Amino acid sequence: MVDIGWLESFLALVEHGSFTRAAEAQHVSQPAFSRRIRALEIWFGEPLVDRSTYPVSLTPAGVKVRAGAIETVAAISAVRDEIRGRQRTPRGAVRVAVTHTLATTFFAQWWASCSDQGPVPCVLLPSNTLDAYDALLHGGCDLLLAYADPALPLSIPVADVEWMVLAEDVLAPYTSVTGRQPDFSLPGTAAHPVPMVTHSQGAFLGRVTERILAERDLHLLPIAQSDFTSGLAALIGAGMGVGWLPGRLVTPQLADGTLQQVGDSSLTASIEIRLYRVPSDKVPARAAGIWHRAAGLAADGS
Repeated sequence: MVDIGWLESFLALVEHGSFTRAAEAQHVSQPAFSRRIRALEIWFGEPLVDRSTYPVSLTPAGVKVRAGAIETVAAISAVRDEIRGRQRTPRGAVRVAVTHTLATTFFAQWWASCSDQGPVPCVLLPSNTLDAYDALLHGGCDLLLAYADPALPLSIPVADVEWMVLAEDVLAPYTSVTGRQPDFSLPGTAAHPVPMVTHSQGAFLGRVTERILAERDLHLLPIAQSDFTSGLAALIGAGMGVGWLPGRLVTPQLADGTLQQVGDSSLTASIEIRLYRVPSDKVPARAAGIWHRAAGLAADGS
């Protein structure tokens, strides 16, 4: 019989892309974690991950298992909580998958604006961009709120979804400030490259950053990497180096003068905040109501 813990470990591996980091997140040794993944592969009868890549990638069988594992783990957890009398999920809640940065910078005010007739119950599901799309396509959420780069479409099947642009943002390089002067400036030189903190190339904002850098002659020295954008902002604020961040995330720091944008507009990229859904006939009534309210706000420029 399959162990639910195996599925949870498999999803942790998908999230972190590394056996080491996933094992640390689950507070188990790497050998024990690897045995769980191997046991799951034996149970399914096929390899689920390609161990020759970094971060690890899913095999075709692994892609199918991920979709089922998300639903299975969520369903089992809900039943467990209900049996234990701890089910506190709002009745009829709209399930919204949202990327981590937007969960902290955009979601709350936007949701309140869409709920002006009274509070609409919701379950917020923070996720990375690709996992959020996967959840939408496989019924794991009702709506998806995510950044998108008009110049760099994701290589995912989007024919079965609808989307609208809610707002715009700008990805730009920022540095800490000392005595009202920027601690670092661009473009740097070969002899004195500029320290850089960055997203991984596999992260959405990392891919946008790479698109910007591919067209520019900059001298950068990567010293820190994370896909947790708020964490990168903290590193930049601590004087670790220059990093590319969404403008909405650093509005308070720009206002109080602790961060400053560096470089010119050629080092920036316009990105969109989009709301996605599956075809309207498959969307619950409350989620459809939020969609129509969001469309009205977007049309009004609110």
